[in-house]
Amino acid sequence: MYSKLTVSFLLSSLLSISNAAVHEIDVGEDGLRFSPERVDNVSQGDVLIFKLYPEHTVIQSNFGSPCTPAEGGFYSGPFSGTDNGKKVFVVNVTGEGPWYWYCGVDRHCQNGMVGGRNLPSQGETLDAYKNKAKNVQNSESPSQLSGGVLVEEGQISSLTASAASTATVTAT
Repeated sequence: MYSKLTVSFLLSSLLSISNAAVHEIDVGEDGLRFSPERVDNVSQGDVLIFKLYPEHTVIQSNFGSPCTPAEGGFYSGPFSGTDNGKKVFVVNVTGEGPWYWYCGVDRHCQNGMVGGRNLPSQGETLDAYKNKAKNVQNSESPSQLSGGVLVEEGQISSLTASAASTATVTAT
């Protein structure tokens, strides 16, 4: 079972969907890439839904440290059995600045499996991040899921529809 704190986070994230923009990102559906790679016009309170495909993860990073987790950032956790995009990682957006993310599976980040939101068009661009990532020896992954909630895709609509304190979420 999820803890009460996790359920509260999930409900607050999902209940805010009706008032916020929802941005879906496929993680590895087409191989070593996020699709779309970049998401623009993402505001505080919006929701990022990462649709996970087998053997990929999503980890928040910083421009200055590609393929390395950002302190206090999100991580989808190691998992198996994603059922081709039916398992999703939901992140409630805080702040307005740029975010970078990468896949933590061995060499995926270095091979260009990176993405981001609200990225600049000059300077610290996605292409510049990709180029820096090529030179990173090893990708790093946090020890546990953080900054979001991993659920089955069907749980999003049922929780949003119920919009209630009576919602039950079971571990996946």
